[in-house]
Amino acid sequence: MKRYGWFALMGVIVLAALVLSCGDKTPVSLGEDWEIYVIADQKDWDAVGPIIEDALEKKLVTPLVEDEYVVKHVLPKEMDKYLMMRNLLIISSMEEGKSMDNLLRKTLSKELYNKIVSGEEYLFVARDQWTRDQFIVFLAAKGVDLLKASVASYPDFIYNLFNRNRNERLRQRLFLRTLGRIELRFKVDYDWTMKIPIDYKLVYENKDEHLVHFQCPEPERNIFVHWIDNAKNIELTENWMVNKLNWIGKVYHQAKIEKGYYFTRKRRFENYEALTIIGLWQSDTKNIGGPVHAVAFRDTDQNRIYIIMGTVFAPDRRKEPYLRELEIITNTFKAFTL
Repeated sequence: MKRYGWFALMGVIVLAALVLSCGDKTPVSLGEDWEIYVIADQKDWDAVGPIIEDALEKKLVTPLVEDEYVVKHVLPKEMDKYLMMRNLLIISSMEEGKSMDNLLRKTLSKELYNKIVSGEEYLFVARDQWTRDQFIVFLAAKGVDLLKASVASYPDFIYNLFNRNRNERLRQRLFLRTLGRIELRFKVDYDWTMKIPIDYKLVYENKDEHLVHFQCPEPERNIFVHWIDNAKNIELTENWMVNKLNWIGKVYHQAKIEKGYYFTRKRRFENYEALTIIGLWQSDTKNIGGPVHAVAFRDTDQNRIYIIMGTVFAPDRRKEPYLRELEIITNTFKAFTL
């Protein structure tokens, strides 16, 4: 079996998407963005299921533990009930005459099917195969052992395929309409801007404090942006950032984060070296709380430090999708040289 790097695999994906795409369909795909339905024979699932689950079901504390994706195994005899689902993972060891091999023969072109048989390829992607807005990953190899070896080679790649597609869907929905006038005003007045979906409202703006607060209800999501001018001599540390976040939190339910309820990591945010805090917030005045995601970074051209904080209060539902939404909005931030 060949081992393919990133660019080779992307070439396979583009080819497969062109071959497999059936154009627009009338039915709309079903299921949630975080649900992935895996159609596979039991023996194939027993071989690769733990690898798939480990790659896709990443854990997140919100404060309950949530899986980033919920993976559901479907036996071939039940697959007709699930072919309209939004996210499908179709796995087969290509046992001749079995329903999964028949599905591959009907769905893939002869050329692509033969590439799998020869061991040349094992992964293909299709969009809108049976419904609109559908995303399918095919994983197949001749025999269970070869299938397991192939899947084990690139588990993170499989995760990234679903994750990028999910994020792109979400971006399209979020930014279909935005608060364009406010975004333009902030660019002129504050030398930064960020795409804000139309469902969000500007609920707090203080020019002296350099603080703005957007909120979207049901469930409640909040985005705060704070910036500090003449920040050359300020050291961007964990303690400094936590103190700033708790200062910002006073605007919102007297919210705060405490040691032991968050973790920090350094990462790249756009072109900046950034410090990220992910954890839980709680209120001093009310019995409420939830997850928080914040990023702080220095813009040397502006001589500023920016802090962007997102919080979620959704006690009756999954919170991971809303944290993802806040992160995608945060990633649209752009500063302009003074």
